[in-house]
Amino acid sequence: MFNNNKSNDLALHNSLSLTSSSSFNKFSNNLSNDTFSSQSYSSSNGYGLVNASSAVASAIGQQPFADVPDIGGNAWDADMVKAPEAWAKGYTGKGVVVAVLDTGVDINHVDLKDNIWTNPNDDTADGYAGDIHGWNFVDNNSDVMDRAGHGTHVSGTIAGEKNDYGVTGIAYDAKIMPVKVLDDTGSGSYDSITKGIYYAVDHGANVINLSLGGGGTNKTMEDALNYASGKGVIVVMAAGNDGGASPIYPARYAQNTGVAVGAVDKDGNLADFSNRAGSKQLTYVTAPGVSIYSTVPNNNYENYSGTSMAAPHVAGVVALMLSANRSLSDSQVRQILADTSKNSEQSDSTIPSFNFGDIFSGFNPFSSSIESTNYASRYNYTSGLSTENNITFDANSKHTASNNTSTIYTYDNSSNSNALKSFDSSNISNYSTNYSSMAATTNPQDPENIFERYGKIFLAPYEQYLRLLPKN
Repeated sequence: MFNNNKSNDLALHNSLSLTSSSSFNKFSNNLSNDTFSSQSYSSSNGYGLVNASSAVASAIGQQPFADVPDIGGNAWDADMVKAPEAWAKGYTGKGVVVAVLDTGVDINHVDLKDNIWTNPNDDTADGYAGDIHGWNFVDNNSDVMDRAGHGTHVSGTIAGEKNDYGVTGIAYDAKIMPVKVLDDTGSGSYDSITKGIYYAVDHGANVINLSLGGGGTNKTMEDALNYASGKGVIVVMAAGNDGGASPIYPARYAQNTGVAVGAVDKDGNLADFSNRAGSKQLTYVTAPGVSIYSTVPNNNYENYSGTSMAAPHVAGVVALMLSANRSLSDSQVRQILADTSKNSEQSDSTIPSFNFGDIFSGFNPFSSSIESTNYASRYNYTSGLSTENNITFDANSKHTASNNTSTIYTYDNSSNSNALKSFDSSNISNYSTNYSSMAATTNPQDPENIFERYGKIFLAPYEQYLRLLPKN
């Protein structure tokens, strides 16, 4: 995880000429009509595993498509989200542009080069002269090449070409719009990300993938997300890799716009590192995010893990939906995903599920906010997530390519080096000790609400029963 330069965030208010947030009020009215089912929502995994077969079919008013044989091998993740079922019906993302706001993209990669977006109107007057294949908001130029690997990996999952080698993306006929908002170490700012969102929307993106996050709430970024929603652009956001009780920002904005994505492993289990959905109902779904095989620079391939790897699966599914029905709004896409993901499909009973993991996962009553719990010490992250003027990214958090998937590696930023730190998830006692120590030495920032927070957490699974009680 990485922190950006704090001054970049402070300059945000002076460097952008943004439309007043009041102009976006008309868009929020559309979102208030969402009728998501609370019955199928879990505070752990939201609406559950995304299902391309059901989602794409629902987008055109049909029943889920018939199953097709699994591809297997490195394409197990595509099988898991049932992308081949949509492909078999001819929905492959063709005509859809997905903007990848990240560390850049290797536009020359053999598995991506034919699916890189080309600007049909390079207007020098718009301030982006030479933006043939996107824009670099870190260096303010047209160099969108990825030297870190993260953005290229994300892009391969979305739209790797179907060419019988390498990797086949979930929406393998979609176009990738590279928008570099993170530098080569994975650092970035609200300023560059917000500019990137506006650029993507104004240059024809239909979907935006944000495999990044951290910091705190930011009105300027929220306005940009609302702007995207109002223009019919769906923003897909990684939930974060802290194992916390709720997503980090901007994924937490999925309460009103866009989609938050958590990570599951090959068996469909929520990854230990994945931030949970939280008790406040968001459009949160899950997708494969452990040991995902995809493209990296210089025509190479690697396995990465993280919610950064889960988000592009959902961005790909959304691209499939839009290739089937281009008229879908952000609100409609969110509704369909809520209705067709795994928890909704299996919700035949009126009795809500109860999971003690939902209660305790990442919960820290000593945090100033139940939803901004920082469980960074559990994963040896060296930077916090709760400071409003800092923003951190999971750009370099990944598992190794080995079979030991219980070991998570993260870059150690404390020494300004690329040294790797690791921990074994089976060694729980160390992390329990760390957490107990933290709780014992942390002063409650809001002590009068601690009991209220505990009450909400414990009563969350029973919320639907409580609604049935007579009101005075």
